[in-house]
Formats: sequence, C-alpha cells, structure tokens
Amino acid sequence: MYRVKRRAVSGVQAGCSTADLKDQGIQCSYAKGSYKRDDKEKNFTSYDDLLLRYLWDRDYTLSWLKAEGLIASSRTCGTCGSDMKWEACGDRSDGYVWQCRKQINGKRHWCERSIREGSWFENANMTLEEVMKFTYWWCQDLDQWQIKKQLGIGSHAAVDWDMFCREVCEVTLFEKREKIGGPGKLVQIDESKIGKRKYHRGHVVEGQWVFGGIEEDSRKSFIETVENRTEETLLNLIREWVAPGTVIVSDGWKAYANLGKHGYIHKTVNHSIEFVNKEGFHTNKIEGHWRQMKAKLPSHGRKKEHYSSYLAEFKWRYVHRGEDLWKVFLDDVKRIYQLKLKE
Repeated sequence: MYRVKRRAVSGVQAGCSTADLKDQGIQCSYAKGSYKRDDKEKNFTSYDDLLLRYLWDRDYTLSWLKAEGLIASSRTCGTCGSDMKWEACGDRSDGYVWQCRKQINGKRHWCERSIREGSWFENANMTLEEVMKFTYWWCQDLDQWQIKKQLGIGSHAAVDWDMFCREVCEVTLFEKREKIGGPGKLVQIDESKIGKRKYHRGHVVEGQWVFGGIEEDSRKSFIETVENRTEETLLNLIREWVAPGTVIVSDGWKAYANLGKHGYIHKTVNHSIEFVNKEGFHTNKIEGHWRQMKAKLPSHGRKKEHYSSYLAEFKWRYVHRGEDLWKVFLDDVKRIYQLKLKE
C-alpha cells in the first residue's frame, strides 16, 4: 500500500471568492505550460460550483466528503469492537468526532478518534474547506504564489501542499504503470537534460537527465530520471517500459545501437543532417513532449530529489488532458486512502 507521507503544516485563513481574485490582481486562468480549456463548454467544475455545490455549509460538506469516501463514513472502536458514533464536538475545528462510551464488564470506557484519521486531511492544520480550495486551485494549475495569496497561507504551507499533490500523482502513476508499444506500435524515445540545453557547446551541462518514450498514436508514455545515459541504464528502462516487437524511433545516440538485438525494430534519425529520415520516421512528438515538460517545471527552487514528483505531475496532467482534473484528482485520493479509511 502506497501512501503520501507528510508533515503537519501551518494554518490558513479563509479563502476568497472569484470576485476577490480579480480585486487582488490574480489571473484566474491557467499557468504557463498548462492545458487551457473552457469550463462551461466541457462542464468542468468551476470555482463557483465548488463554493455553491460542495462548500456552502459545513454539515453538507462533511456529508458529501463521507459519501465520496474522502473521510470515513464509519469507525470501529479499538477497545470494544463496536461501531463508533458521529458526535458533535465544539472544541474541534471540524465540529464532529468519532466517539465510543460503551460499558465493558460494568466499566464505561472512552474512545475518541478524529474524523480526519486515515484520510487525505489527516495532520493538516487547515479546515477541510481550505484543503479542498487548495487542491482545486492546484488542479487548475495556478502557480504556488497565486494559491498562497488566494488562501492567505504561509510559504511553507504552500510548498508542502504543492508537494503533497504531486505525490498523489506520483503514487497514482506508479500504481497504474503499464508497458507501452507492442507489435504494430511505434514508440519514440529520447533523453533530455533539465537545466541547460543538451548540446550547449562550451559549457558544462548541469541539472538532471531524464529519459522517456511516447507512443506515436496515443498519450501512453513514460518518463524517468537517470543518472547517466549508458547503454545498460537506458536498455534496462526500455525493457521495463516498452513491449517487445515495438518499432522504436530514436536519434543516433550510441546507447541505442543494439536495440535490434533485444526484440525491437529500431529506426534512427540522424539529427545532425535531418529531422525526418528517408523512411519518414522522426522524433518530433517526444521532442515536443520535452518542450511541454520544461515549460511546466518551476524555474526556481527545484531540488534534485523532487524531480521525479515534478515529472509525475506533468505526466498526470498530460494523461488527463481534457478532463475535469479536480474530479480526477479526488478519485485518485480516494483510491490511495481507501484501505486506510477502512482500518
């Protein structure tokens, strides 16, 4: 079972309305590198929908969260094994708590559990409403500073929750990973450097190498960080991600020279003289994929150990392009925390 690990974050103030966003000068569209879409045309959840349909009343919000499986709808007492009761509690920010006060052998025991326990909201020093607003704006691809200003949260809280959301993408893609390609399928592969240009003459190239592949006629793809571009490293990843019998198109990098000996049909494009070879093969799609990825990555504050989560977010958004990302994200959260909620 894979779970998102987190530490407690600082609290926030209540968010504001769409009109407030305009007053604050915040662009309510989409950040650089995102995929724009018309909410009304495709019936996506708007911010007004979020406020009026899901967050207009605390008790309604709690009922909706239970019905959606985002918080537990029942709990079992660890002491007596009985079903716990959902009780009002004025000293809790959520207003409710799970309680059991039954008698065992003539003695009454007291067992109490948070309604957030085991959920996406556990350990968050924010109201449930504020967490939902943060995830909504994150799914709309607003920059971190925009969400921070919108919700009135501190920098550490914004950084933490941005990371938590990326980790959901990372776990989701890990659980749903599958090989791409196969007989009759064409996959373009390539490596790219995050940081400086791949062929930046006269300068030491710093940053992180990534390696990936993408099917020519679908959105199926893979992206991995790599420490080097040796034949052993790249071939192991190709075997892991690309099904035998696939037509693989690459540039002339020497690490790909023996792909034909490992069950693949290999086609090359010599980028020093052409971008489309004589047979009509090219790597335009994977090259475009890199451009989109680099546009999406933050330009400042990137740590090398977080590259995999940034790549996971990019791929998650790419795979679900054209869908209501907020609803997709909530479905992923429900799946990740489902078993834990049943404990």
